[in-house]
Amino acid sequence: MEIKNLANTNLSVIVKCLLQAFEGYFVKMPESVDYWRARFRGARVDFGLSFGVFDDGKLVAFIINGIDENDGKRTAFNTGTGVIASHRGQALVDRLYDFALPKFRAAGVKKCMLEVVEGNARAICVYERIGFHIKRHFLCFKGEIQVNPLAVRVERLELKTVFEATAATQHFCALDNCSSGLYIEGTYEAYGVRKNQQFIGYFIVKPENKNVAQLEASTENFPYLMAGIQQVLPEIKVNNVDARRKNYVQHLQDFGLVNIINQYEMEWEL
Repeated sequence: MEIKNLANTNLSVIVKCLLQAFEGYFVKMPESVDYWRARFRGARVDFGLSFGVFDDGKLVAFIINGIDENDGKRTAFNTGTGVIASHRGQALVDRLYDFALPKFRAAGVKKCMLEVVEGNARAICVYERIGFHIKRHFLCFKGEIQVNPLAVRVERLELKTVFEATAATQHFCALDNCSSGLYIEGTYEAYGVRKNQQFIGYFIVKPENKNVAQLEASTENFPYLMAGIQQVLPEIKVNNVDARRKNYVQHLQDFGLVNIINQYEMEWEL
């Protein structure tokens, strides 16, 4: 078996291995190569710093890393790890990280991060063995918005304008939902909600899959925000809400969203 970076590996080969590795996973993975192309672009993936295990030329395991700044440190965010069923039990993830570590350091990477489903005890154990520790707990929601009709107006906004105005709340976001990633990914839309001519909140959404990546309003204005979102998408999902934001979590549940799955954000200082 050979370990090498994925810079010269066709995306369709990577996606095929990914789908095999995640067969029967907690959530079904999209099968479209175009979806993953956009997904990896938004995750700031560097295939030169993403690595795979090849057995007789076949990709059988991988770690795919996005490279960006986090808390002022150059960070390798693992946006996908997988090992196909026939090659499990061989500590291939450990071997991939052993191979990757000097490459990360040479590239100035100071920290590794990833997200893992709360119920995936086996993967958590592997990551902790490598050197990761749990940093944050994320909650994921889905459902049809339940809110009384309210007089609000929804306006399309420039993503850049929203990002500049909401810098103070960006630290709550998971790396996948932070402003730079959404802007690069290129398919998210930003909206502002007005009540009595005054902006009271905003949301950023990907209409094709009903994913609301960011939404913010004060407690008293949250019903108006949800009424505004309902005008664009009556049914939504909101992934990776920081569990420490207890009032925010309660608001989502109050307006009909159900907690469907949870994740841990894990971190490893190099």
